[in-house]
Amino acid sequence: MWRKSILFCLPGIYLALTGLGAGGGRPSSQHVASVTNSILYGVYTLMGWLAGGLLNYLKPKYTIAIGAVGYPLYVASLWYYDRVGNEAFPLAAGAILGFCAALLWTASGFIQFAYPTETDKAKYITWQWVLTSSGSTVGALIAFGANYGQTAAVGVSTPVYVVFIVIMCAAIALDLVLIVDPEDVVRDDGRHIAIFKHPNFKDELKGILSVLIDPKIVLLLPAMFVGEMCLALTSSINGYYFNLRTRSLNNLLFQFIMIPAPIFLAWIMDNKKIASRRSKGLLGATFVTVVTFGATAGLMGWTYANDIDRHNPAPGVDWSDSAFAAGFILYLLFGIVNACFQIAVQWTMSALTNDPALCARYAGAFKGTVSFGMCISFTIDSQGMNFKKQIIVQLVLYVAGVISLYTVIALYVRQTNYFLEDSVIVPQEVEQKSLVDGTVPPEQVLREHEKEEIAEGKGPLGPVQEVRSMD
Repeated sequence: MWRKSILFCLPGIYLALTGLGAGGGRPSSQHVASVTNSILYGVYTLMGWLAGGLLNYLKPKYTIAIGAVGYPLYVASLWYYDRVGNEAFPLAAGAILGFCAALLWTASGFIQFAYPTETDKAKYITWQWVLTSSGSTVGALIAFGANYGQTAAVGVSTPVYVVFIVIMCAAIALDLVLIVDPEDVVRDDGRHIAIFKHPNFKDELKGILSVLIDPKIVLLLPAMFVGEMCLALTSSINGYYFNLRTRSLNNLLFQFIMIPAPIFLAWIMDNKKIASRRSKGLLGATFVTVVTFGATAGLMGWTYANDIDRHNPAPGVDWSDSAFAAGFILYLLFGIVNACFQIAVQWTMSALTNDPALCARYAGAFKGTVSFGMCISFTIDSQGMNFKKQIIVQLVLYVAGVISLYTVIALYVRQTNYFLEDSVIVPQEVEQKSLVDGTVPPEQVLREHEKEEIAEGKGPLGPVQEVRSMD
């Protein structure tokens, strides 16, 4: 519960500000906003791959607390730049947020990969998206209300920045006060999730290196890389093409559409009427593919038909203008793409393992690779590349990403990973069903009971010291 509130307040508000274009500032601020984001995601890339190992040392409470600090600092830097014009603060704040966000999101990804049962993984991943998008929607609503009457091409007002910073600081307090101790975490059936052991530096380093050469992860890299890249392109077009009140409206509905769309995707990928887990994954990937290529083709046609060129003066289109509708609809479609493409990739990764230590490393690998794609995307945008060329680059990367996603689902997603990983305690429902079906020998089930005794401190290894959680 409190973990979800933190996502609501921190990355949710951050995405609302990013979606306004130009970091909420004037259109002329877009270059600095893009450079800042390229630095942010560059640092994030490195830290993302390392954060899984760090999480296995730190408890999630402190991992999240460190990660949370960068968000209000980043918003303050954009506010400062829009008013003063000095680039040093936002550039430094971007680097700091890159470090912090990697910790926050790796911890969050670890929870959504490791804690749910296999039949509920899409639901856990989706609810994180829903809470983050709800925060983004509230933030966008605040900005929209403040900018409703503003038709000029200017930045958002001081009160909007102040409210965003206050909300983010409140989330830090929630984390430090209300996150429960890890050893209190059990499933609904009363069982622990796994046997957690104290990590050591050598094992964590080996674990990170093993993920780097894991064929499943290597094959999935193109899909991870392109997952969030559309955010740089679409936020830049939003900041360039529309006036402030209209881009505020666009941003509000962009964030809102990322609530129902992921819920629909989760319904597909956790659908109990579809027996095969692999079929669920392929069906979800197909939905994502259709929306992604439809939105990208539409955006390409729109930019060519209307000669949308950032090197021309900003048109400042208002929602009352006839030119508003087409760009608005395309922007909403990319809200669906941004959320659902990443959810499909995350579901695929979560379907590869239930081992919490490996889940932490997979979560770090996902965020690190996504961030690398964002770093490249914002770097391209900061160099002033023509929108049409950016869309072509995006389309090529989407083709590679979709191929890699289908390949990993088809080759590596098993019906279940339970009883295959020594550290994982199998849920009671799965254990009972396996005995009835005869899919697992009784002696294997007995070993699962031994794991649970060890996790409760009754087994030969004594009490387990760490069960990592945020809920």
